[in-house]
Amino acid sequence: MKIRWTIERAMEEPPPLLHPLAGCDWENFQAHLSSHGNFTQRTASQRAKSRLAVIARHPFTKMERLIFSKKVKNYQLPHPPTFLIGHWRSGTTHLHNLVSSPRQFATIDFGQTAMPHNLLNPTRFIGRAAMSFAVPEDRGMDAVKMGVKEPQEEEMALGNLNPLCYYNVFYYPQEMKSHFDRSILMDGVSDEDRFKFEEAYQLLLRKLSIAGKNKPLLLKNPASTARIEMLNRLFEGVRFIHIVRNPFEVFASMLHHYPRLFNAFAWQEFHNIDLEDMVFYKYRRIMENYLAQREIVGERLIETSYEKIVSDPVGEIGRFFDHFGFTSKDKALKAISHYAQRNQNYRRNQYQLSRAQVDRIHDEWGFALKEWNYSQPESIEVK
Repeated sequence: MKIRWTIERAMEEPPPLLHPLAGCDWENFQAHLSSHGNFTQRTASQRAKSRLAVIARHPFTKMERLIFSKKVKNYQLPHPPTFLIGHWRSGTTHLHNLVSSPRQFATIDFGQTAMPHNLLNPTRFIGRAAMSFAVPEDRGMDAVKMGVKEPQEEEMALGNLNPLCYYNVFYYPQEMKSHFDRSILMDGVSDEDRFKFEEAYQLLLRKLSIAGKNKPLLLKNPASTARIEMLNRLFEGVRFIHIVRNPFEVFASMLHHYPRLFNAFAWQEFHNIDLEDMVFYKYRRIMENYLAQREIVGERLIETSYEKIVSDPVGEIGRFFDHFGFTSKDKALKAISHYAQRNQNYRRNQYQLSRAQVDRIHDEWGFALKEWNYSQPESIEVK
């Protein structure tokens, strides 16, 4: 029977065997430990095993740097990368799986985002094989498939390459707002730390392009929805596909997904976090920043919606291919059609909201309702 994740359940259940920070190098792992505290007893074993994993990987990490550092440093991306962006729970994963299904793009999979220091070394298959036993079948908060080879987002990799990362909001929930402001908005970030983050982003994409045999990069990362200006500076000709979803559904889904992530990732207590306030704050800040930055790239950004992707995936993605001039359109759309048919029976979660929550969405997210012409959907039950 599938566990219904609540904050109480998340506090009671033991965490997974390893933490994402098990994919750090030694220096970054130690930086995380020394910069934070108030760790829970519940995660003591996970922290210890993650430390051992970092130590065990250390020789292979050094080997990859020794063999590949010069090649990676001098490498130039042969194609502009394409980023799929949009607020969390807006359908970015479904869109990523659809667009990447023809395999004509290079993506980042779970094994790569978890172990970015061991991305090119031939010995990476040892770690990937070990990881396959620890990865759950699905994400827990929904039925989306998980696996070492499944496409993932690059944010976890960024956090394993440098200390600045959106995932820190889950690792250290007592400092959630601060980590969101730093990693998404770059508020209070020193020039040195910002440089390290941007350097890590460039390093990661060069390694992914090499590993992907020079195919065009297709990456999905909700955290980068407010990083358009930065990514436009870092990657020449960068392209964006932004997906939006009804804010009422986003709000309900966001509340639902926190307990599972806290159970797996949080090294600090999380029972006293005001999740509603954080959801309202995060959505408002990231979407306001998106609206302020989207004009920077002009025609190199195209917008879609979850509703369009669900109702007509082939037609909508065909529009992306035409807009950006992606090659092999007919072949790609055939593969996308097959993927959509295989997953057409995917069951969406059903949600309830209180009248107070509905009123607050109107008050605080009214700008988004107006911008994308959304209203309260019939699928949301008000109790």
